[in-house]
Amino acid sequence: MAPAPWLAMAGVIVAVAGCARSTPASSSDAASAAAGTPRRVRPPAVAGQFYPGDPQALANAVNDYLASAAASTPSLRLIALIAPHAGYDYSGKVAGQAYRALKGRAISTVVIVGPSHRARFEGAALCSADAWETPLGMVPADQELIAALEKRDAFAIRDGPHGPEHCIEVQLPFLQRALGEFRLAAVLMSDFSRHNCARVAANLVEELKGRSAVLVASSDMSHYPSYDDACKADGEMLEAVRSLDSERVLAKDAELLGRRTPGLGCTLCGLGPVVAVMEAAKRLGAERVEVLSYANSGDAKPRDRGRVVGYCAVAIYGKEAASMSEKPADKAPEPQDVELDEERQRKLLRLARRTIEEYVRHGRVLEVTEDDPVLTQPRGVFVTLRRKGMLRGCIGDLEGAKPLYRNVRDKAIASAANDFRFEPVSAAELNDLHIEISVLSPMRRVTDPSEIVAGKHGVLVSQGNRAGVYLPQVAAEQGWTREQMLTHLCQHKAGLAPDAWRKGAELHSFTAQVFGEEQFGE
Repeated sequence: MAPAPWLAMAGVIVAVAGCARSTPASSSDAASAAAGTPRRVRPPAVAGQFYPGDPQALANAVNDYLASAAASTPSLRLIALIAPHAGYDYSGKVAGQAYRALKGRAISTVVIVGPSHRARFEGAALCSADAWETPLGMVPADQELIAALEKRDAFAIRDGPHGPEHCIEVQLPFLQRALGEFRLAAVLMSDFSRHNCARVAANLVEELKGRSAVLVASSDMSHYPSYDDACKADGEMLEAVRSLDSERVLAKDAELLGRRTPGLGCTLCGLGPVVAVMEAAKRLGAERVEVLSYANSGDAKPRDRGRVVGYCAVAIYGKEAASMSEKPADKAPEPQDVELDEERQRKLLRLARRTIEEYVRHGRVLEVTEDDPVLTQPRGVFVTLRRKGMLRGCIGDLEGAKPLYRNVRDKAIASAANDFRFEPVSAAELNDLHIEISVLSPMRRVTDPSEIVAGKHGVLVSQGNRAGVYLPQVAAEQGWTREQMLTHLCQHKAGLAPDAWRKGAELHSFTAQVFGEEQFGE
């Protein structure tokens, strides 16, 4: 195979066993190098332009965007996202909202479908690179999936368009901080016709069935009307997107452009990718669309509202199941608030420990089965990691869609590797790590805040697209009264007014059975 176009522009980017190059590598990269096989790396093309080129500055920026985003719907199966691809100064907050939806999910492959801004071609363009590089390290390509797609009629390897293109690259730092380990399949489109979108969608569906994958459509919205006109046009387009009807999206695009609004050159610069991803998601079981965030460049730069670009974060969900590899049941059994005895507590703690060690040391997800009817009930759970008394990771969900034992396994991995507030846990830290598990009761709607008991009840507060949660032990650890807990929860976790809990915000309470390794001397 001839060298990809980016080889020349990047200098030395082919690494062989014995070559010295100080770049992070995945286990597959290491195996490739050990075998003496060259690694083809697609280097960053817009680092320092669209986003910070300094690794620490980039990590800090992305962490801040993710931390400021509202929590998403954790119990629904996430099938696809729509995320913007502009410079982070303009669209970073919106992108953070999209990628916050990945928090706590075990996803092995991300398929990003974006528009080609410079090259024109038929079908869809795949990239032959073994890995994509950003200032945060290497993202390995899912070569198995790419090879399978290449055999389909809509897809072909076309490295040229990928070299200078930014629409996929700008998504990667968010994915690296939100997911940690994952594999990438990068897809570009320039033909947005109904026929081509349908072909791309059909091919994706055939190859994604049974895979733990999520689709991402990379697209900004309106270019370049005034601020008010953008808000109106983008609002109408988002209503079409909410319908999960790709024909309606195409019709709305034609309608909006037909109005000849001054400056409006397009409604979605990634119209084809959005349509293809929506259609694929629908065939993969999508049933619900949530618009997580909207803004335009006039919000980031208020002095320049005469000519703006719009940005959206959209999540597309299926039924309540953990991943695309798990077939959702027609109706999941109702969670039962069963107290776990000491034997079951020890069993779950040992499972969490084995899972984290297997994932951190070997990059593998531990395969486990269980026939205990208590541990196979779907339960919400949080796994908290501490090292030398300090929080090291905490991820969970409130209404578990999986059996408890599998939820513990997956949240243990997520807490160790995917909590965006921390670097992934290293093998050197394992001996100092202490694990705590909180198994939650079913959620209960609270209409009278006086029913909440600080230290006994955990609380979920939500209003609009913002939400936050505290586990029951938080109030006790902080010494808060009920009023203090609810005020802190609204202001600091949900980003709401401090007194939102008194003024219409929804409250749900739950209890938790909390147990950790320390109490058993493990």
